[in-house]
Amino acid sequence: MTSNDQEPPQNQILPLINLFTRGFFHDVLIEIDGMQKIFPNSVLLYNISGSAHTELGQFDLAIDNYKKALVIKPDYADAFCNIGIVQKKIGELDESILSYKKAIKFNPLHAVAYYNLGDALKDQGKLEEAIEVYNKALAIKPDYTEAHYNLGNALKDQGKLEEAVEVYNKALAIKPNYAEAYNNLGVVLTDQGKLEEAIEAYNKALSLKPDDAYAVENSHGLAVQLLPSISKYGCEFPKIDTKMNSEIVLRPTYQIQSAIKAFLKADFNKTHAHNDNFKACDQKFVDKLKPYDKVFCEGYSNFLGKLLENVGYIVPDGQIENKAYHLGESHCLSYAHHNIKIDGSNFRIAPRITFGAKAFHFSRIKDDRYKSITKANFVSLPKSSKVLISFGEIDCRPNEGFITAARKLDKTLEDLIVDTVMGYVQWFLKQNEGQGHRLYFINVPAPIYNKEHIADLNSEVARTVVLYNAALKKYSLQYSFDLVDVFQFTVGNDGFSNGIFHVDSTHLGAEAIAAIEEQLT
Repeated sequence: MTSNDQEPPQNQILPLINLFTRGFFHDVLIEIDGMQKIFPNSVLLYNISGSAHTELGQFDLAIDNYKKALVIKPDYADAFCNIGIVQKKIGELDESILSYKKAIKFNPLHAVAYYNLGDALKDQGKLEEAIEVYNKALAIKPDYTEAHYNLGNALKDQGKLEEAVEVYNKALAIKPNYAEAYNNLGVVLTDQGKLEEAIEAYNKALSLKPDDAYAVENSHGLAVQLLPSISKYGCEFPKIDTKMNSEIVLRPTYQIQSAIKAFLKADFNKTHAHNDNFKACDQKFVDKLKPYDKVFCEGYSNFLGKLLENVGYIVPDGQIENKAYHLGESHCLSYAHHNIKIDGSNFRIAPRITFGAKAFHFSRIKDDRYKSITKANFVSLPKSSKVLISFGEIDCRPNEGFITAARKLDKTLEDLIVDTVMGYVQWFLKQNEGQGHRLYFINVPAPIYNKEHIADLNSEVARTVVLYNAALKKYSLQYSFDLVDVFQFTVGNDGFSNGIFHVDSTHLGAEAIAAIEEQLT
């Protein structure tokens, strides 16, 4: 144990802490070097020195100083906690957890150690343990904003959205100017389908921190999907100063969102420009993308590139007054802005997009982002419109949707597909009450054989598509809707795509319109 005379007096420590909080870490180290000649056994000075080295990225020196503090005071909980912080920074997650636990052993009321332990467990995917630890931190320090915030993140990752909203609101009640909490609150509210509240949360985050890249992307992504009805929600696209740092302007997701927005508006020059910007993005930003976001960006970049090859065949705007609307996820872009003949009349196809939506989402009872965005676009259409609907392709993929869900739920593929498709069609039936739209459900094209997968998995995908299309035919006709069968002209003799109409591994191109028209006359 140390005695008080081993530590500098408070009037010497406070100026040191002031330098640290202002970010003058080199100056802190210079001051400590002089003070340690007088107080060579000060654990506090070693601890502060370790923290300064940590901030400077000098991790070996940081740990060395923390260990010197522990030689003097082996039960010094702060040093163990700070070692854990460094270990987490350098990717030694298991070691950091052990260090945090040592800190808690010597100081069971160390809220910061509990908080950091929660973060490390969350990073390992141990959400239940992380939540338990965050709650222990909050029991010690109820006004611990960051603990509230990360507890909310863990609950969000568990899908406990109502609880997450409650926790985020607690964090904001303590620290109302916490932009990051408003952004994540917006994410959860979006997931719940509470679009107006989500937009309000994003706007609040951006008013507090206009250069918050994540808030910009989240707000921007939602606005892109609500493009035709955006004014109804009092939502505007985030105003991005072109002089802002590349953290926003050159981020991959923002560029792809902007490319999609431009394509939805038939501004093909801007689509080209944003897609080129995406391809020119700094690789460090691409590497930081989550796997889903990376697939999203690269998939849309490739798809938009293919679609742009055919925009020269689009009839100039203004020559076709009638519009047929196409609702779907990425597949609603396949025929966007092209001319299509329905019942002998010409229409321009106007896309309405919902990112990542599956037939599954519409079959569930609970509301979510997919239903709310699609509903907003659906009810914004002029009454008695002709509406093409394209969902279901994602449900039929090998790595997500029916195949994996059937295994998890221990349910037959046939039963799962029938239940899903029935709920999907019934949802649109309900939305169409009072609207009078004529609905055309587009089924799933024949899948492309994926050489990266074994033959049995490819066969299971092909069977899934056939089962899905059979169920869609049954229920669309049962409820007096029209069916557009793209499977029949995309399938080859082997049950897989004939390669004529696909522009990439999943999407059809505008060449399919002529074959579709034959079914609409």
